[in-house]
Amino acid sequence: MIYDFRKGSSAIYISSLLHVDYDYDLEEYELSQEELEFDEIGFIQKGKKNGFERLGIFLPDYRNEKYNQDPSLHIYNCDTTEDLSRRMKVSNSSKNTYYSKDQQKLITANLEICKKCARNLRKRYNLNLGTNTFNNFVLALEESEKRQTITDKSGYILNWKQVSYCFRETKNFTCEKCSFKATNNLEKRFLHTHHVNKDKTNNCRYNLQCLCVECHSNVDEYHREKFSFEGLKPLTDFLAFKEQKKHKSKNTQ
Repeated sequence: MIYDFRKGSSAIYISSLLHVDYDYDLEEYELSQEELEFDEIGFIQKGKKNGFERLGIFLPDYRNEKYNQDPSLHIYNCDTTEDLSRRMKVSNSSKNTYYSKDQQKLITANLEICKKCARNLRKRYNLNLGTNTFNNFVLALEESEKRQTITDKSGYILNWKQVSYCFRETKNFTCEKCSFKATNNLEKRFLHTHHVNKDKTNNCRYNLQCLCVECHSNVDEYHREKFSFEGLKPLTDFLAFKEQKKHKSKNTQ
């Protein structure tokens, strides 16, 4: 009989201490523009562990029916935001919630970057935005002369969590191999962003792939070995989740 030591309680405990953290906290909060930090590209928020994330700001109350559109997401002090003396809502993602003055209710929508901001980005940095979404902005920066070159001790760029989240969101949090799809925020942790050529500093969209934990663990021998140790906890969690879901499906039939 061959015993698999990877499944022991000690191995799982050690794995829980070492596994890569793929969680990403989405935030919305209100600030005055004077309270925001920024670099030459736009608004940023520095993390506690040497990381950072890019931010956008938008009007928290807006007449969407009057203007026939959602509020724009501004990523730096353009002409429009300079004219606004009021407090703005700050976000680090595409999907945001604002209050519709016309409908008198909260609206959740994917806000597009304002046309002035987008025009400036294309002109100054030759960004390939495609549509003016915040996700495209974050990902396009990694394909431009302004891509991140500073990495952490694991070799990831300092805003990797945000880049990874934005990429997975463009794939609708669906595994590109087995089609597993996250149906809620809790399940999103089961989807990873894989570097196709193994270069963690190459975050061009062609080099990224959205994979579930199981498919990620089976990419090649290197990943199988990695997930048998430092990635064991997320893998066992995902396999247990799949088994539980399968069991529930049988009971409802």
